[in-house]
Amino acid sequence: MIDINVSKEVLVVGSGSTGLAAAEKITALGYKVTTIEFMPGNNADSVNLERVLGTTGNFKADLVKKGERATQTFGAVVVAPEYTREALNTQYGLKLSDKVITQTKLEEILETKPGVKGLINGNGSAIAFVSGYGKESKPSNFKKMFEAAQKVQNLEKCKAYVFVNNAKVGAEGLEKLFTKGRHDGVLCFKPENMPEIKQTSNELTIRTFDPVIRKDMEFSPDYIVIEESLQPDEKTDALKSILRIDTDFEGFLQSNNVHRFPVMTNRLGVYVAHEETAAANIALKIKELLGDGVIQAAEDQGVVDSEKCVLCLTCYRCCPHGAISWDDEAAIISPVACQGCGICASECPMDAIQIKGFVDETLRGNVDQAADSGKPIVVFCCENSALQAYNAAKGVNKDLPENLKVVHIPCAGKVDVEFIWQSLVKGAAGVVVAACHEGNCKSEKGNTYAKWRFSDIAKRLEAMGISKEKVGFINIASNMADDFAKKINEFALKL
Repeated sequence: MIDINVSKEVLVVGSGSTGLAAAEKITALGYKVTTIEFMPGNNADSVNLERVLGTTGNFKADLVKKGERATQTFGAVVVAPEYTREALNTQYGLKLSDKVITQTKLEEILETKPGVKGLINGNGSAIAFVSGYGKESKPSNFKKMFEAAQKVQNLEKCKAYVFVNNAKVGAEGLEKLFTKGRHDGVLCFKPENMPEIKQTSNELTIRTFDPVIRKDMEFSPDYIVIEESLQPDEKTDALKSILRIDTDFEGFLQSNNVHRFPVMTNRLGVYVAHEETAAANIALKIKELLGDGVIQAAEDQGVVDSEKCVLCLTCYRCCPHGAISWDDEAAIISPVACQGCGICASECPMDAIQIKGFVDETLRGNVDQAADSGKPIVVFCCENSALQAYNAAKGVNKDLPENLKVVHIPCAGKVDVEFIWQSLVKGAAGVVVAACHEGNCKSEKGNTYAKWRFSDIAKRLEAMGISKEKVGFINIASNMADDFAKKINEFALKL
């Protein structure tokens, strides 16, 4: 292990309530915080983030204000993104009107006393909220909707009704809010199917089947509040590019990788705060990372041979953790940010990178030993998933092919095309690459690179007149011992 000096300053991008909450928590732990409002292409008075180089613990950020540029070093970066809202009235077949309003409109009404009075008819008003049918709701959406319903319920002569498909209470304090709201009188219905809503110029009608009382119900509210879908802010793509962090399938910052929740991104030291409640979590993560300004890391986790490196920057582009930078001579792998997946080593066209514990010479020897044992089935197993599934299957005596030979790899992304060819040339009956499922790869894209290489080899085998059934690619999680045995046996039957 080696000691690496890192900056104890933190950059917070986003000066809204969430960004300020994060800044406050981080400052309370003794770190210096710089907060900026990210406005790409804006040369006004705000400080802008133009570029971020460097790696974990020593990010070099170019800050620009009115054309003047300054480079500052930060140990960590926190992003507090903003969102836009999109009304989902069309999903319910409704038109926005004085009686069919959005969540945003309701919040504006509740902020002013004259507006609130406008909600109340002579004998009182029934206000219905619908959520989770137009689009799968998020906890933050549900929280805003239920807070508004509770405020409505507390108004004199008002009654709040909530129709929700899936009450997302998986956030801090949300289940307590949900329980209190119902105790205060908010009536909640959870029909399995979208309620039938009819809108005329004079009346609104909601019909649905209540699974609790097991009866059809119908009533006419005075207002219907339509849910809204959160959409990534227009600045999200720019931040994604500058910080080199992944987004999910909807375009929100943070990928849908189970290893990344709740505040982590694919880059160690870059965090995302979607809500104020994330501030404390982020502050603790930063304390854990930066400590007193010195990080202990494994020496030579990834090693670059400067004699072989031609600075093509293939490794920089493919590293899923943003762990690679460069100087005038060669690429540089950060021992703090590197997670030893080996994607860079396998993609390097000059074989200039080696991964500690999994150097090519050792892996070639392991492949030779596995393939030399009488037409075996060689399986390359990721240590984060398939290797654990294999050990579990073996431990409970699952039926596995007798000629099965396993090669331990740090990630499927480290399986070189060379190793697969080597196995076949040495006499393997078949070769399988066992990788994580999509979205479950600890190295984010290791399974993707592995599948590309597998597909390439399958095409080459066909072109050579050899059955592509000799190679296989399977997705296995660490707890899938049964599936591991099943899929390997199915592959063996095809040979």
